[in-house]
Amino acid sequence: MQKIKLAISFGAFCLLILISVSGFSQMTFQQSPLLEAKMFIDTMEYSWSRHTLIRNQKEMLAFQYDREDEIAEVYLFFDGDSEVTDIALMPSADYYPLDSIMMFSDYARFKVRFNQLTTSEFLKFTLGIREDSVVKYVDMPLFPYTNTYVELYPGSEELYIGEEKVFELTSNNSENILVDNRWTEGLPINYRMTREGPKLLLHLLPNTLGDQQVEVPFTLRKPTMEAGRPKYQLKSLSYTFKIRSGRLAFLQFDAQEVTPKDDKKEAIEVQIDNNRFLRLGKTYRIEDQEESGGALIAELYTKARLNNDKVLCLLRPYSYHRKSDGYLYIKDGDDARFVSNLDITPKTTIQEIFIQREGKDWQRGTTVYPGETLNIKLEGEGLHKAAFSFPGASNLEYDSLIKNENISLFRIKVPLTINTNNIEIFNHNKSTGKSLKVEEYQRPRPFDFINLDFGDRQQVVSDIEKPIYYENTLTDLVFDFDRGKIDEGKDLFGKQYLTIKVKISNKKGNLIELYQFDEVVICPGETSPRFVHYDDKYCRSEDINLNNFLSKKTSELEEWSRIELEISHVKSKYGGDGRTKKIQIHLKRDYNFDIDVSFPAGLLILKSGTGNFGNFGGPSFAMIAQMSFYQPGRIAKYRPYKLGAGFIAIDAFNFTESNSRDVGLVVIGSLYPTSSDNKLTFPLYAGFGYLLSEQKPFFLIGPGIRVRL
Repeated sequence: MQKIKLAISFGAFCLLILISVSGFSQMTFQQSPLLEAKMFIDTMEYSWSRHTLIRNQKEMLAFQYDREDEIAEVYLFFDGDSEVTDIALMPSADYYPLDSIMMFSDYARFKVRFNQLTTSEFLKFTLGIREDSVVKYVDMPLFPYTNTYVELYPGSEELYIGEEKVFELTSNNSENILVDNRWTEGLPINYRMTREGPKLLLHLLPNTLGDQQVEVPFTLRKPTMEAGRPKYQLKSLSYTFKIRSGRLAFLQFDAQEVTPKDDKKEAIEVQIDNNRFLRLGKTYRIEDQEESGGALIAELYTKARLNNDKVLCLLRPYSYHRKSDGYLYIKDGDDARFVSNLDITPKTTIQEIFIQREGKDWQRGTTVYPGETLNIKLEGEGLHKAAFSFPGASNLEYDSLIKNENISLFRIKVPLTINTNNIEIFNHNKSTGKSLKVEEYQRPRPFDFINLDFGDRQQVVSDIEKPIYYENTLTDLVFDFDRGKIDEGKDLFGKQYLTIKVKISNKKGNLIELYQFDEVVICPGETSPRFVHYDDKYCRSEDINLNNFLSKKTSELEEWSRIELEISHVKSKYGGDGRTKKIQIHLKRDYNFDIDVSFPAGLLILKSGTGNFGNFGGPSFAMIAQMSFYQPGRIAKYRPYKLGAGFIAIDAFNFTESNSRDVGLVVIGSLYPTSSDNKLTFPLYAGFGYLLSEQKPFFLIGPGIRVRL
């Protein structure tokens, strides 16, 4: 019966576990304990023994795919008597595991979903195989291939000299076609390929009259397979067009795009194709329509003929024009003589800057912070012809699909140690006058950088979740700031602006003192990567000892006094964000010692040598040094009993001749009612002592009267 084990891959965590078992080694599939590998995609089976091929001196498992996210089930076979006990699949961005690796007696099985097979490079499975307590890492290279076709369905077979025609190509996988934006030269029909989003476009520019054939080759990212060999070239696309001459001669400008000068009256030197009907020393109108009355786009002055069969001209643009808007007509008066086309676009100008942070929407602004990675969007005019750079920051990614005349998108990383306050934006190594402002972080940090120092111990403010009961004399109470903890590694918070309120009450709740620190500025310590950039003019360098500011020192507070602390961020410094922490400190005591004067009355006294208690006596006078005990878990609440020792004058107020007055030393306990709010109480006394006059020990018990002022 097969023994089944479940091997769950936790990515890098699993890798660390495997490494911690023992040493590890790296090897190829052929050197590994694996005997065979099979991969099932749809209804097709691919095995290492029958479908490998050699590329770049490496054996790879070739397989065909039709979708970018194909699902594959993989079987790994090994000798059942081997020491293989576990197999883990290392994580990769090229695929997603769909289930855990299942281990059987002589094979393992797992399932993955591939991610963007066409654009993925160096595709492979990296396996961690544990054999006899040793981890071996095995690379299983993969070689995906696919069938790709490209077809052209033109709506018309007629092309005109000098007129560019654009056709959309039909393909089952346009991403697999490598695109070169450059024009061919010297062909009857010049061509180039471009990509517009998911569309694959073929641009044709005829040069020779008659029936002309164009042949367009295609290079693939991922090959097709023919006779067991990968092929990266598709069969050339061939099509024949009828090339006709237009009614107007097409004159090509040497520049496909021009930018007007700041002073639009200033001319731009250009070259245009020579034509026998083009007269020198003449100013031609350039309009956007063949009929008369068109909008004036520019004026063209023919200056001289050149040896390269071109004519040197002066172009004065008056309006902007895009090729996509249609042709331009070169007119003599209102009569069109020639046709041409070019882009007349505005000067590159940045009008707005937007910033997008991770998980946030775009926001207008120029403020960035050290160490952050963010997207930058520039909006303006003529941005498509710019080459922007951000000296001082790293340009991580540039999305050319979004770059157009009005928008350019970048992804940059601001270095953690950047030493400038501004990141200038350059275009072709010239400053645009725009910049990103580098500001220091100013975020409210949790209060884990503040310690309360009681002298004999410290507590982190953020860890305090309940009242503190302090049993010793509170000689000092100090706010100790761990400045090195504010900026830890790459997690920066910057200056901390704090308000600290102090309220002290006695055990009865009466207010003793109020004090407030309005704005305490704590700067990150020297371990911060931004330490030298913080302006420490207002930063507090020393800790705060409350006794330096309070009129009544903490060591002078009576038992069960309450110190209330409220620590909060100055929210106006953080855009309304911030935290508040309230702490209560109670000066706890277990007992209290005092001198109590009371008037026990009706005492029953048993003197030594007598067989019974005497009659109830009259009021006595007692002065007792006694200890009172506080109830645990309650604030400043006494237990209902007291213990003490002192003097008692028995029958002190009996002045008759038959009085039994005497003074004794006594150890006495008293039991009080549980209510502490009564002004007049009747405690019960019990104790023993020694009568000084009669020189006898005695015991006593009885009630008393206690008046509470």
